[in-house]
Parts: sequence; C-alpha cells; structure tokens
Amino acid sequence: MKNNQISLTRRNKTTLPTILLGIACGLCVVVARLPLIQTAIPLFGIVFSYSDIFIMIAAGIGGLGSGMLAFTLLFIAEFFHIEGDASGLYSLSTYLVVTLVTAKLAYDRMFADLWRTIRSTAILSLLLALCWLVTFTVLTPTFNANMDGNVYQNISFGRLFLSAAPECVISCAAIRLFFRFASEKAKFSLGSGWLYTGMYEERKKAGGIKRRYVLGFRVTALSVGEAILLCIVAILSSDIQFSITMGEKFTISLIAQFWRQNLQLALTMICASLPIAYVFNMFILSRVIAPINEMSFLMEQYFDCDGNKRFASFPDLGIHTGDEIEKLYNSLQKMVEDAGTYLDRILKQEQKSAHLTQGFMLALAKAVDAKDHYTSGHSERVAQYAKEIARRLGKSEKEQEEIYTMGLLHDIGKIGVSEAIINKKGRLTDEEFAEIKTHPLKGYEILQNVKEIPELATGARWHHERYDGRGYPDGLSGETIPEEARIIAVADAYDAMTSKRAYSDVRPQAQVRSEIERCKGSQFDPKMADAMLSMIDNDVEYKMHEGA
Repeated sequence: MKNNQISLTRRNKTTLPTILLGIACGLCVVVARLPLIQTAIPLFGIVFSYSDIFIMIAAGIGGLGSGMLAFTLLFIAEFFHIEGDASGLYSLSTYLVVTLVTAKLAYDRMFADLWRTIRSTAILSLLLALCWLVTFTVLTPTFNANMDGNVYQNISFGRLFLSAAPECVISCAAIRLFFRFASEKAKFSLGSGWLYTGMYEERKKAGGIKRRYVLGFRVTALSVGEAILLCIVAILSSDIQFSITMGEKFTISLIAQFWRQNLQLALTMICASLPIAYVFNMFILSRVIAPINEMSFLMEQYFDCDGNKRFASFPDLGIHTGDEIEKLYNSLQKMVEDAGTYLDRILKQEQKSAHLTQGFMLALAKAVDAKDHYTSGHSERVAQYAKEIARRLGKSEKEQEEIYTMGLLHDIGKIGVSEAIINKKGRLTDEEFAEIKTHPLKGYEILQNVKEIPELATGARWHHERYDGRGYPDGLSGETIPEEARIIAVADAYDAMTSKRAYSDVRPQAQVRSEIERCKGSQFDPKMADAMLSMIDNDVEYKMHEGA
C-alpha cells in the first residue's frame, strides 16, 4: 500500500501573509485618519479614510482572520477618537457586518467569475447602505451634519445605496483581480478565503459537511452568546448605576427610556468583544476541532477505499498539541498501521480463496464435459461467450465474473443423466429426451446447496427457457426469465452450433448468424441476441468455434 494516497487540501488558517495583509489594511485607515496626515496630505486622507474598502479587501483576499485584524485596528482608532467623529464608534457595527459578509462571500467563491462578483458588489452595497441608514437615523438622529461634514446624514436610502456602491465596486474589483491574475503562490499564501473551500467541497461531496462542522458552529454560537450576555449585563449595570446616581427607581420603563443609549452601548461592546471571541474561536478550532475533523475525515476515507488506495499510516497532519488530541492522533496512527497489516493479510486470503474457488469450478465443469465425448471445453466456451455478452450489455466487472461462473456450471445437471444417452449417436427417443430435459432441475438441486453463491443455480435451471415461453423446465417467457439465464441461453446455443456434435458438424459462420437472427424474439431475448450478433460480426476470421 502506498502512503498518503488520499490528497489533503491545506487547512485554512491565519498565516503570516494574511496577518500582514490585515495589519496593512488596518494601518492604512488608522494612519490616514490622523489629523496631521489629513491636514498635510488631504488627498491621501480622503482616499485612505474609506474604511469599508480596506476592510473588504482584507476579508475578501486574506479571509476572515485578515479582515478581523483590520477591523480590530479600526476599532482601536475609533475608541481613542483618532477620527474625532462621535458617530464613528457606533458605525463600527457597519464595518463588522461588512467584514463577516465579505469573508463569507470569498469563502463561497463568490468572486470566482465576473457575474458572481457583480452579485457580491450588489449584496455588499445594500448591506452598507442599510447599516448607514440605521447608524445615522436610529443611533445618532440629532447628529449635526454641517459641523462634521458627514454627507450621509438625513438622505434617502436610494442615495445611500448610490454612495455605498462605488466603495463596494472598488473593493470587489480588487478581490476579483487578485484571484484572477495573482500567481498560484500568492493565492496559496493570501487566498485563505478560497483555500478554505478545498477541503470543504471535498467533504461536501462525501455528504458529511453539515455533521462535520456541528461542533465548530456550537463553539461559535456559544462565544457569540457569551458576548451578547456580557453586553446585556453591562447595559443593565449601566442603567442601575444611572438610577442610583439620579436617585430614581430602577424599572423597565427606565430601560425603555434610554433605549437608544443602551443600543449604542450594546453595539460598541459587541464590536469590542467579537474580535476577542474570534481569536478564542480560532484557538479552539485550530487546536481541538480541526484536528478531530481531519482525523474523522481520514478514517472515513480509509474504510471507503479499496486495498490499493489505503495508506499504510496516517498522513502527517501537523498535530502537536501536547495533550489528549495528540494522544488520540498517535493512537489512530498505530491502529491504522495494525489495521493495514491485518487487512493486507485478509485481502491475500480472499484472493487465494477466489483463485481456489474458480479453479475448483473450472475442474468441475471439465468433469461434466468429459461425460460427453463431443462437448470437450463446451462449458468454458459458453462461460466466455456469456461474459463477453454481459460486457457488451454494460455489466460491471463483478457481474461479468458472476455470469462467467454461472456459465461454467450451467450443465452440471448432466452428471445425473445416463452417459449412454448423452453420447448416443442416433436420434433420441421421447423417453431419452425427457431424461435429457431433467438436467436443468438436477443442476439447480445441486447448486442451490451452495449458499455462499446463490446465483449459480439460476443459470443451471433456466438456461433452456425460451423467450416465447416454449422452453423448459418451467415454461417461463420474456422478462420473467432471469437475465443471466437469457444471456447463457444464446451463448449455449451458439456453441452448440459451432461445435462438433454426435448429430452435426461445425456450421458455417453465416449459417450460425442467420439462425440466431431468425430466433431473435422467439427463442432468444432480442437484446442478448443482438449482442451475440455483434460478436459474430466482429469475429471476421471466425475464431469463435470449437478447436479454433
């Protein structure tokens, strides 16, 4: 067995290039917002103050980790009032939504072609406009646009959308151009959003994607839930402190009275806590959940593969956690090595057993043919013809082998027929022919005792049935005759006409073909007859006959 036959796509993780990309995008915004820079280089300040563009580029090209780094730097800048805009702290929720959605779009390969890039641009533009609308109408309704020069105050949603669209067009175009024209090395090091889809799509095809990521979803949901609960506690604490300071009674109406301030505080705290929750999630995912997923996926693949594709030991997954996860990985490695040795031994025994079984059946078929001085090799030729017919009908290799085996033993019932009758040169009497006609049932009785290969008895019992229902022993017709028996029937008849018998010599090929064509639909199933006719037409030198 060759090692590491199953290819592993690199797991998505925040690498050094993605970290640097996130820091660079975040610093561009932070530096550009410094009053000194905006005064000294106005154009630089205008261009680089569009936080949305750089956050989308970081999240789209570098993945969620890169986007969250850029967002964290922006949050720090807003928190320390580098911009000097009080509403900027509340609009962080906009940047957070943009970060998450852009990373998700990249994760789903939404920048893979021009049409999907346009769709991504529309989605992000709508989200950006909607978030601006909430920020400047719900969170800061009394904001004075003239003092701070904010052009997004008190305008319609349509104008907000038109204002958001250029930023999204620039961002999505940059992401699209990167994945379209960047080198494979650059995409591999920076394109974690798309690299993520490699193993994801491979597992999705295996049908276990939803089940496999349940634990990761649960950890994420718990982290977000904890952040929200902390926000609620902080809001309630703030309201309680306010009621104590003002000497008012703490009630539900007091909370409702300050709903806007509570919402502002909640959004600010969520924006502050989610990057921390993300870092925590990444640690859990990389140190616990990802190794378990990889081991689970490999074990499923291991037992789904055949012996030639299994690996002798687990591929190196880079699991060096120094805890129970690494111990589990080492245990699985040992188990795979032991299982590989054991399965190899079993496979060799199965192959040996299959060879012995096939050899025994061939010997048995020759013993049957030996009773008839005129049918030497008949059973083996019928088996070969039947296998070729099955191949031409599109049967699998396993089905072809089964039909070959059934063909070998189709006449085994002749063991119970008198040798004098079988080798009689003259015409058989009615009584003698009646005895000959018992061999299908006798063969069925013999072979039905082979419980491990129940299909053997099928060919023996029904290979003398006719498609029109005038055959024996049961008078079956059409599709009620087992398909294997219909295949063997035409192969048996062909060999009877192309072999030297007590009552006839080898017939010319044209005569044999004409006879099979004539009996198509009456004695033979038309499909099986057509397959046999195509074999005859391909046998230009007439090699398919006894003694060829």
